[in-house]
Amino acid sequence: MRLFKHKDCLEKIRGFYHDDGVIKVLTGVRQCGKSCLMQTIAGELEETGIREDHIIYLDLDRYGFYSVKTPDQLEALIEPALKIGGMKYLFIDEVQNVEGFEEVVNEFRAEGGFSIFVTGSNSYLLSSELATKLTGRYVEFEMQTLSFKEYREMKRFLGQEVDPNPVAELDRYILEGGFPKALGYPKMADKRAYVSSVIREIF
Repeated sequence: MRLFKHKDCLEKIRGFYHDDGVIKVLTGVRQCGKSCLMQTIAGELEETGIREDHIIYLDLDRYGFYSVKTPDQLEALIEPALKIGGMKYLFIDEVQNVEGFEEVVNEFRAEGGFSIFVTGSNSYLLSSELATKLTGRYVEFEMQTLSFKEYREMKRFLGQEVDPNPVAELDRYILEGGFPKALGYPKMADKRAYVSSVIREIF
């Protein structure tokens, strides 16, 4: 599956891809594209020759992982990777689903040989014990909704027409709010309904 690349975000993170000393924390409002960004990072690692079995991807919102709620359950999922030699790349999407996840990710960071990436919504991660339990051991990358430039780039990526009139295009961008999924709906009424739903959920 082809994914739209958030070039600015990737540029900020790439220097940390192989750093097992700090946990990479990707935060941002709901539906801004954090999961796609993390999938893109995993894809870039594969493109550079990292073996598939060295990339451990856990989406805690997906079927098969949604029941993982405790630190012990999360630890049990990751533990088999200890047998793999060399650098492992651990991705945990929606990590806030596990209460007390900080202790688990810090445990594997301390073990060494794990470059760890986690995502979660700001409201969960920034109110958690992340700062106290991982002080100096994580770097946060806050992701925003699409910028106007990215909005136009993503439309081209999806094969959609970009209005040559930048003012008209800006009007559409403002109405859609920069949420990537809104671009998948052809009617403005559907786009607005989706964006309104996301905003209500955030609040």
